[in-house]
Amino acid sequence: MNMPTLTTLNANTFFTINSWAGKSPALDMLIVYGAKYAIYLLFLVSFLCVAHLVHRKQWRSVLFFCISLIASFGILFIASKLFSSDRPFVGHHVTQLIPHAANQSFPSDHSTASMALALALFVFTRFKRTACILIITAIIIGVSRIAAGVHYPLDVLGGFLTAALGIGLAYIAYRLHTTKQAVRFDAKPSSSTE
Repeated sequence: MNMPTLTTLNANTFFTINSWAGKSPALDMLIVYGAKYAIYLLFLVSFLCVAHLVHRKQWRSVLFFCISLIASFGILFIASKLFSSDRPFVGHHVTQLIPHAANQSFPSDHSTASMALALALFVFTRFKRTACILIITAIIIGVSRIAAGVHYPLDVLGGFLTAALGIGLAYIAYRLHTTKQAVRFDAKPSSSTE
């Protein structure tokens, strides 16, 4: 028996998750909320956390939080130009709960943005518990986008990977900056008292 190809597995997983839609008005409402509106709550919580950091003048955390987002969206832009992928509803009959343009599908913008915000908070700030909740929220957003019929699972996983790569690059820069600061501190002559 032949093993299913990645494309087949991607499509089969999509149809399994998308089959949740259209079965219950209450479930459809939850899917639409997760796919369309939950990201705004995630943005709001992230903004409040960063605003707190600014108020406390924790500039290094703010700086690398921003760098990680820039890196993630930069990788997202490059990936969207390198890979061509249609939305599920373009070539298949799906249950589509939210309207969407038939544009580039891979990687998912929503998945990239939501996971980048959550991981940036986890890695570069002290809001670890909040970040963990946001990571779960990002996963819910991604699954909801699949259930709503506007993304394949690989689009969502690609978005999560894009975010992780961006955070990883920012973390390397963070470690280099921290090491450089430590070297400068150690290189300063110690003052002696008589």
